[in-house]
Amino acid sequence: MRNHEDHGPLARACALLLGGLAGAGVPVRVEHPAAAVGVQSGAFGGPWLAVWPYAVLPEALPVRPGDPLRLRVRFLLHADGPDATAIEALDRVLMAGVPYLLAEPVPDTLWPALGARLRAALLCEVAVQVTNPAPAAPRVTQPARLDAVSLRRLAGRVQTPAGIALVGMRVAAEDGTAAAYTDTRGRFELPVVDGRPVRLAVSGRGLLLTAEVPAASAEPVVITCEIQEVQ
Repeated sequence: MRNHEDHGPLARACALLLGGLAGAGVPVRVEHPAAAVGVQSGAFGGPWLAVWPYAVLPEALPVRPGDPLRLRVRFLLHADGPDATAIEALDRVLMAGVPYLLAEPVPDTLWPALGARLRAALLCEVAVQVTNPAPAAPRVTQPARLDAVSLRRLAGRVQTPAGIALVGMRVAAEDGTAAAYTDTRGRFELPVVDGRPVRLAVSGRGLLLTAEVPAASAEPVVITCEIQEVQ
């Protein structure tokens, strides 16, 4: 396994654990416990150990974009070969004071779940975090520009198709630039951009109305569009 820092959280966790175990003076490799390469490999010429990440435990989920995702990667540190050799390998780790050792027993159910035989082993846990930077705002390359527009007063009245004035209705431009409430006679006034059509949304009393006002319209505008009751 290539233990580069930019290969992700699991690779980083493996690299940190292998680095911590290096002080024990025992060859260590990343190997599944069911690989059965212990005595047959014979490449190490002495006691050897293997580690395998078998669980990834989220510790803290990101709350906002860019917040880190903190993880705990749990490893099985197992020894292979003759019993005396395996004990010697694990003894070296214990005496070296590896910082990632976990003071918990290896679960009995772990070995059959991994399809491996029971052997001497320890648990290790390495904390890592993943940081996903928030998307950067586009860089401003030109000075801000202020465009002046001409406004006009749009006056009108809201009524039902039967001609009944609707009081206390909210009349708003759908682009969010202006809003007002109708008075006791159903009248309203809004500042709108001159020379442009305006789409209005009228709501209140459980009613929802929409109206399209042309750029050139006589005033006051009387809104008598269809009424749709809000479910």
